Amino acid sequence: MWVFFLALPGALLGLNLFLVWAAWRLFSGRRPLQFAAAGTAALLLVLFLFSFAGFARRGDGGFFGFAQECFAFGVVPMIYLSFWAIAGTLAGKIFPKLSRFKFVYAGAGVVLVAAVCVAGFLNFEHPRTRFLTWETSERRVAETPPSAGTRAAAPLRIVAAADWHLGTRIGRSRAENFVRIVNAQNPDVVVIAGDLIDGALAPVEAEKLDEVLRKISAPLGVFATLGNHEYFSGDLRRAEAFMRRAGIRLLQDESALVGRDGGEKIFLVGRDDATNFRRAPLAELLEKRPAGVPVFVADHQPRAADEAVAAGADFVFCGHTHGGQLWPVTWLVGFFNPHVYGLWRQAGTCGYVTSGTGLWHIPYRIGSDSEIVVIDVY
Repeated sequence: MWVFFLALPGALLGLNLFLVWAAWRLFSGRRPLQFAAAGTAALLLVLFLFSFAGFARRGDGGFFGFAQECFAFGVVPMIYLSFWAIAGTLAGKIFPKLSRFKFVYAGAGVVLVAAVCVAGFLNFEHPRTRFLTWETSERRVAETPPSAGTRAAAPLRIVAAADWHLGTRIGRSRAENFVRIVNAQNPDVVVIAGDLIDGALAPVEAEKLDEVLRKISAPLGVFATLGNHEYFSGDLRRAEAFMRRAGIRLLQDESALVGRDGGEKIFLVGRDDATNFRRAPLAELLEKRPAGVPVFVADHQPRAADEAVAAGADFVFCGHTHGGQLWPVTWLVGFFNPHVYGLWRQAGTCGYVTSGTGLWHIPYRIGSDSEIVVIDVY
C-alpha cells in the first residue's frame, strides 16, 4: 500500500509533464498559444506540488489551502486529459494523416473530460441508498430493491454507512443532507464504520457538526468505529469527544447488545481500525457473544475478512475503499484489499464493503457511487 502512495506523486508528475509537452506541441508555431497552454499545465504542476506540502502540514487555509483546492478539482481533469493526449499521440504515430485533425481531437477531449467531471461531481452530491435483507437464521444476506418490502415488515432495521469524511470538503450542508437521508429510512440503529471525520478537526468543530449529527434519529442508538482518518487527525481524544457531543457511541474493540426486549437482537462488535497494529483479535471480542445472537462486526478496513470467517462472525460491514472512487483507481484497489465493493460470502460469513457516503478531498465519483446501506434483519 505504501508503495502505491509513494509512486502516486511520481505518476502524477509524469502525466502532468506529458500534458505540458503535448500542449506545447499542439500549438507548434503559435508561440502565444504555446505559452498559454503549456504555461497553464505547468502552473497546475507547481500547485499540485505545493498541495502535497499542504497535506503534510495539515493546512486548510492560505496559499497551501488554495493549492489543495486546485489539486482537488484539477487532478482528475489533468489525468484524463493526459490519457487522451497519450492516446492521440500514439494514434498519430500509427496514422500520421490524423495530425490534420489534432485541434478537433484536442477540443473533443476537453469537452468529454469536462462532461465526465461534471457527471462525477453530481454523482458525489447525490448519495444512493442500497437495501439488504439479512436472514439471521439462514446466515444469508441478499440485495433487495427498495420496493421489495415495507419498513413495518422488518423486526430490526440497521442503517450502515462509512467514510463521511466530515471536514473541509464535507461541511454543514452536506452533513445535513446525509442525516436527512439516514432519517428517511426510519432506522432502529445506525452504524458508521470509520472515517466519520476526514482528519483536521478544526473545520468540524467550527461548523458545529456535532449539532447536525445529534439530529440522527435511531431509538436503539448511533454507533461508530474508528477509521484511519481519525488516526490521521493526530488527536484521537479530541475526535472521541466530538463523537460524544454528537450523541454517537464509539466502539473501539468493544461490543453492544442491540435490540428490543422480546424482539430481534444483534451482537454489535466495533473493531479498532487496523492502523492500530495492537488492536484486539476478533475472536477475543466475540467471547462475550450471547448464545444464539447473530454477530454484526463493523470494521473500517476490509482486510480482515479471513479473521472474521475464522472467528465465526455472521455479518461484517466495512468501508475504506470508496469502491475505488475514481476510474482507473477502481481497477487498482483490488490489489490491496480482498474485497473492494458490495456483498461477499465466505463459508458461513457474509459481508458488505460500502463505497462510502462522502469522499476524501477530490469531489468526483467516477465509476463508483456515494451511498448509505439499509439492512433489514429478520
